Amino acid sequence: MSHANKYYTLLRVGKQQLNMDDDTYRYFLEAHGATRKNGRISATTMTTGELVAAVEDMKKLGFTPVRKSALSTSNWRQPRIKKITALWCTLADAGVVNNRSEEAMQAFCQSVMKSDKLQWANPNDLNNCIEALKSMADRHGVELNG
Repeated sequence: MSHANKYYTLLRVGKQQLNMDDDTYRYFLEAHGATRKNGRISATTMTTGELVAAVEDMKKLGFTPVRKSALSTSNWRQPRIKKITALWCTLADAGVVNNRSEEAMQAFCQSVMKSDKLQWANPNDLNNCIEALKSMADRHGVELNG
């Protein structure tokens, strides 16, 4: 992982941990030197110094980075959870889902699976969540990429 990629990851995790919505996150990045790339404010336009300062300011707001080894989610779960999150955000962007938050996504997934948290779910439960979200997109005419 390149030095900059480490900070991009920290910023994404910080955004999630601080429950920043996309607009708030983009304003935060812009305040730290980010500029537009492909039509939106992007961390990839920031210098290493700006990335470091942004992560440090997130820490002041309460962000606590966690080492990967300390995460309880198994490697096989990560791609499925990432897919669920992407589907959820796509549905939110399309106006099908009213609450884009991770808590709302977890609550939806709880209604589909036996586990209380995605991080504890078995492969079948995670796949059922993905299929339920795909069905929702299909019912509402939302086009999914990939």
